[in-house]
Amino acid sequence: NHDGNIDELDVVYLGTSNPKFNGGFGVNFKFGRWELKTSFNFRVGNKILNLARLNLESMTSNKNQCASVSHRWRKNGQSTTMPHAMSSAVKATYNSLVSDRYVEPGDFLRFQYFQLSYSFPAEKLKKIGMNSLRIAASGNNLMFWTKYSGVDPEIGQYGYSPATDNSQTPRSRSFTFSLNFGF
Repeated sequence: NHDGNIDELDVVYLGTSNPKFNGGFGVNFKFGRWELKTSFNFRVGNKILNLARLNLESMTSNKNQCASVSHRWRKNGQSTTMPHAMSSAVKATYNSLVSDRYVEPGDFLRFQYFQLSYSFPAEKLKKIGMNSLRIAASGNNLMFWTKYSGVDPEIGQYGYSPATDNSQTPRSRSFTFSLNFGF
């Protein structure tokens, strides 16, 4: 409120962890004996509290920090968005307090799944004693597009707590090759 004191009167609403929209869509395309299946999911309008970034930019201990802390404030007149380092003897510093610096938009579009397959003609398979033969290649969690600076913006929230990212393990990417045949 610009009165020179940082207190409860300075608290502002920064957004919600609940997305305005979330959903998914897919495309199934068939051309002759080829078939392509895709799936996308998205989330729009939610905010994430990036606690991993807060811990990596707190500068309160001798633990590893982000490279961004190299550009911290060091002298009067310097223009930077990174605050100055605090003494490691002080455990709770302004750098380690939750603030709007660490609240980020959680919007994303994820290419979740694809499968490309080919079915061989049954007439040609009869010659070798088979009824059907289909080969396919698929992939899961291929890529995503987001402006979120953390590892993965697809974070859930629990109860009344905000969605927080505390260095969770990201989703793994996988690829599968399959061969289906019938006699």
